[in-house]
Amino acid sequence: MKNICKWIGLLSIAVIFILPLAFYIEQITLATMKQGLLISTLVWFGTSVFWIGRKAPKDLAGDPIL
Repeated sequence: MKNICKWIGLLSIAVIFILPLAFYIEQITLATMKQGLLISTLVWFGTSVFWIGRKAPKDLAGDPIL
């Protein structure tokens, strides 16, 4: 569960960076960008509470992100 939340959170952060670029090159509208940013931000905050702020495991070899 923890690793799934990390991946979903990182994906939502990537979307937060991609959407303004897509708007800049006129691939999406302003309303679409705003809606996407809102959803991505909510997903980030929704998933981050499950893994940020917890103690790191002693053996980090099993964590695919770290």
